[in-house]
Amino acid sequence: MQNPPRTHIVGAGLIGASLGIGLAAEGWDVTIEDNDPEAQALARSIGAGGAPGDDAPELVIVAVPPSAAPAVVAAALGRYPEAVVTDVASVKAPIADAAAATGASSRYVGSHPMAGREISGGLGAQGDLFKARPWVLCPNGATAEAVALVSRVPEVLQCDVVTMEASAHDAAVARVSHAPQVAASAVAAALGILDADDVALAGQGLRDVTRIAGSLPGMWADIARMNRTHLIETLGHIIDDLEDVREADDIGEALTDLIDRGRFEVARIPGKHGGASRDWTPVTVIVPDTPGQLLRLLSHTAEVGVNVEDISIEHSPRQPVGLTTLYVLPARAADLIAALERQGWEIAAS
Repeated sequence: MQNPPRTHIVGAGLIGASLGIGLAAEGWDVTIEDNDPEAQALARSIGAGGAPGDDAPELVIVAVPPSAAPAVVAAALGRYPEAVVTDVASVKAPIADAAAATGASSRYVGSHPMAGREISGGLGAQGDLFKARPWVLCPNGATAEAVALVSRVPEVLQCDVVTMEASAHDAAVARVSHAPQVAASAVAAALGILDADDVALAGQGLRDVTRIAGSLPGMWADIARMNRTHLIETLGHIIDDLEDVREADDIGEALTDLIDRGRFEVARIPGKHGGASRDWTPVTVIVPDTPGQLLRLLSHTAEVGVNVEDISIEHSPRQPVGLTTLYVLPARAADLIAALERQGWEIAAS
């Protein structure tokens, strides 16, 4: 078995520090640096890597904000003339172009781990952040040896590796990642005309749609600028569909068509462990909003031997209860409902 490559990470934020922790835990020799001395010190203190030594790295991972990635990748290709360089930015074509301009693109492999957290910076770092998540590789002219070396990172971190060209990647993420952020933020911003009592009417649907609307804007502004063409194209598609509903003679018919198409496409979104569908049955339980009740519910569920595939919790603003929905395999739903009712739980009407 080959020894892990000496790896140097440039950027000690959430992704860079998580990579360092994950690789170090697998026995890799990792060093890490950051322009922010505090971020660098934090990353090194939590085991994300040490200070660079005399030995040049064999692999350099650039984990800086998207707008800085092209210049930092180009600089790394020059600074480490024998190393393979990769990056983890969420837009790939501009960085591939910057690498090509250096004349050293054969040593550059773009990559994009499709993972993150609501907590930014090294304080949110965790070594298993990427496990079972897609990790996109964009070779774009790199040598087979360079691609093989970079591939070892997602493989050791137990990611699902996908290979595609940079332009195809950018077009895809505009639809599956970038536009959803814009749409969620637009729906949330539309609440601005409501007073507090109106907003209190919000149900789980609004919470689901706006979950990512709490994202900080800085990184997303960078992403939008770098992936402008594909993002605008995607937003145009969404806007056209919404205008068709708004301007239809029969708004109900137009909405039915949109919802039917949406139902078809949402079934294609991978579910648990990358499965092709999410064919689960919801069992909604009325849970007293007091300490220990959720744990008691899950314990009773485990006693029946039913696996919870997903869970959602909706609090009632003016009532001392919440609605906890357990998503289970259809074949086990009836057994779970019967068992929970025997334990005294109240099942909400579907």
